Amino acid sequence: MSKLKCPDYRFLQEIAMNLEKGENLEKSLFSIDSIPKKLLMKLQLGGDFIDVISDIEFDYPALINLFSSIKNSNASEILDRVKTTAKLIKMREEALKEKENTLNIHGRRLRIIRYVTLLTIAIIAGFSPLFSNLFSFFNNGEISGSLSFWSILSISFLIINILNNYFLLKMGKEKKILVRLIFVILIHIITVIFVRFFISNFTILDYYS
Repeated sequence: MSKLKCPDYRFLQEIAMNLEKGENLEKSLFSIDSIPKKLLMKLQLGGDFIDVISDIEFDYPALINLFSSIKNSNASEILDRVKTTAKLIKMREEALKEKENTLNIHGRRLRIIRYVTLLTIAIIAGFSPLFSNLFSFFNNGEISGSLSFWSILSISFLIINILNNYFLLKMGKEKKILVRLIFVILIHIITVIFVRFFISNFTILDYYS
């Protein structure tokens, strides 16, 4: 099988242009640069038109059936069906390309949301000891000054971050979700450690520790 050097619809458009010049199907192929030379040689040596077309690897294999059905039709019918098929394939290709572009934009937006929420939740988790200390202060009148990573509140934020990223990854139909979640855990832990190192330098925490 030989692959064309152009889209299927462009191949049909070139055939249609040659048909409009008065050429038949066989002769029209010789004016198309995208057809492999070995197929043209086969046709020139007396090969059957349909056999030659069958050796082409189309993106739409049904084109072989199209040529088989129109081979013995009159010139106007051949031209009409070739032009109509080319138009339909081009419209489908444009629709698929537009859909792909939309999905790519949607995927980029989801990645941005995922990264922003990942860092936001991790930063909040880094500040979580302040929330615990405030709660302790309002209840007991004391601030523990503890910055332990393994507090219940801190672990809760880690779980929230993992679940949030898991659902966003599923929405984006991403692959290797487990590997990406490991990356999320590492970024979360690194961010929390950085934030807690930063807030540990506040004098108010040093004072009460």
